[in-house]
Amino acid sequence: MELIARVGERVERVTIDRQGSTYRIGVGERQHEVDVRSIGAFLRSLVVDGESHETSVLRDGADGWRVGWRGRTTRVELVDPLTHVAEEARGDSGRHGRRVIAALMPGRVVSVAVEEGAVVEVGAPLVVLEAMKMQNEIQAEHAGTVRQVHVAAGQAVEGGDPLLEIE
Repeated sequence: MELIARVGERVERVTIDRQGSTYRIGVGERQHEVDVRSIGAFLRSLVVDGESHETSVLRDGADGWRVGWRGRTTRVELVDPLTHVAEEARGDSGRHGRRVIAALMPGRVVSVAVEEGAVVEVGAPLVVLEAMKMQNEIQAEHAGTVRQVHVAAGQAVEGGDPLLEIE
């Protein structure tokens, strides 16, 4: 299977080949052997090229996923190569418009770093969530204006709950 992965402005061609219980995954020119195990509703244990990792994964829209790893949450869009080519030909990579930033897993809002109307750049801190005794800073993946903040410090959230919207 071949897909296009988009993380912010970065675009990579991804190939996935299942080999029994493991996967051979190509990202650009790099190849990786990956073994995946589910350890909870949103949690996965990965062994990538012999190195163990834990990550959280939650659906975010039709083509997107929120991936939590090492205290950060990143939105990854996966589209088929023909859709990507069509979007690029239109001069539209499908990343414009209002984006809802959602909680990756249940937790508590530690802090909200922005308010409605704030202009943010890529990488700007937005919200800090505490989940499973770890604090995770959610950063802006696209530049834009904060249109709505749905949470406040101290508030409990469930996986998939909207945190804020950026346009």
